[in-house]
Amino acid sequence: MTHTQMILFFIFAIIGHILCGISDCLITYAPDGKVNLINFKDYENTSKAFARMPLKNLSRAILLGVLAMTLEIFGYLALCIWMKDYSTVYYWIMYVATLIMFISIALHHMICCIVEWFFVKLNRTSEALTAVWDFFQDTRYTMYIAYLAMIVFAVAFFLAVVTGKTSLPAWACIFNLLPIAIVILPTKLPAKANIIGALMFIGLLFVI
Repeated sequence: MTHTQMILFFIFAIIGHILCGISDCLITYAPDGKVNLINFKDYENTSKAFARMPLKNLSRAILLGVLAMTLEIFGYLALCIWMKDYSTVYYWIMYVATLIMFISIALHHMICCIVEWFFVKLNRTSEALTAVWDFFQDTRYTMYIAYLAMIVFAVAFFLAVVTGKTSLPAWACIFNLLPIAIVILPTKLPAKANIIGALMFIGLLFVI
């Protein structure tokens, strides 16, 4: 892979994270309030939040999420290929983590969208909420697997840089999901995971 191709794939990842952030906002911010999947089972708040939620927003979120993650994976795989020149071990760890992460996170994103779509389609009844909540709970492992794989990827990349395995200076380890997450997660910014991912690739554009 040439340097130009790698930069192009990083740009794909940045665009993907921006689009995925928009998709997340479509399913998180309803006309009548913010949707919180953690407290999704609270019927009063959830029903109120979804009172005027257009089904087309949720359908768009699914399609936009698929497009976004297709673009994102180019950047993550490009980073894996770049790592292969320095460490086969770290390459394989990051490569396998990337595949697991994107399969799981894509499924989780679609599940979140589908849960909301059916709740709205079924007229926001308490029975509908119970059904979609049970479905979400039964499939929540996709979320856990995705975030575990993301942590493995980030830790491997961080260690490779900070220990001098790559051509990057040790301080470049800040352009990593973990350090950026420490700064972003305590804030009230929307679509935090995608802001973190976009910032990592923006930083890498200037150091790789």
